[in-house]
Amino acid sequence: MKKPSRKPRIIFRYYGLTAVIAFGLGCGATWFLVKRSAHQERAFVSAGESEPPLDTSLSPAQTAVASGNWYYDRKNWPRAIEAYEKAIALGADNSDVRTDLGNAYRFSDRAQKALEQYEIAQKQNPQHENSLFNQGGLYAFSLNQPEKALEIWREYLARFPQSPNAPKTRELISEAEAPQSGQRSEVARWLKNRTQPTPTPSVR
Repeated sequence: MKKPSRKPRIIFRYYGLTAVIAFGLGCGATWFLVKRSAHQERAFVSAGESEPPLDTSLSPAQTAVASGNWYYDRKNWPRAIEAYEKAIALGADNSDVRTDLGNAYRFSDRAQKALEQYEIAQKQNPQHENSLFNQGGLYAFSLNQPEKALEIWREYLARFPQSPNAPKTRELISEAEAPQSGQRSEVARWLKNRTQPTPTPSVR
């Protein structure tokens, strides 16, 4: 029987402008988080469980990925990192797992480790949108390099012009290049409303 897995998704989070990045990004600051991994095996669990359940139908590598996803959804970043690293060591080394590992590092305030994982994901699969897109947010709001963020977002549009996220990326770039004060833009409101959407099951 095929296992359910999550469709890829991107999660956006809006934050107010801070002085740290005001020189480069006058737009409302955005916290990006990659849409979660496609084609990853996942155990569906009840909210009251403190540990991921054991699914004996999964391989050790798949079990580690499922555990990583379980901890990730609960924002237990240290345990998610541990599980994803174990999954990689067991052979589940792909761009989705690397990107989720990068996200967990990012939310643990380990920006350089996050960047390392995003870059590995891109080398593994240059067509992996999420790892490239998240680099932009990382450069803008964790590494405080807004010009590099703009470079990454422009590259993203050049490589993935038909992406569903392309229109919003263009708006972000436009805001960053010509910031407006005193009024939130449509994209800022959209970003604020894009916090933690429900994962959508899909079948491989």
